[in-house]
Amino acid sequence: MVPGESVQQLVTETTSLKHRVQQLAQEHRTLQERLEGARSNLRFADKRIADLEAQLLERDHS
Repeated sequence: MVPGESVQQLVTETTSLKHRVQQLAQEHRTLQERLEGARSNLRFADKRIADLEAQLLERDHS
């Protein structure tokens, strides 16, 4: 391999890897947002379940 060719190959590979890092960073941000949304939904569901359980207990004791 000619020295210039190996430099060009490294530049090409570096560019490709930088692009992949950007893609993975975007995917990470998207997954973080989805996780935050899922956690929020879970907190809401947990609260709703607790409220319904309390209503059932109140109804059973009446």
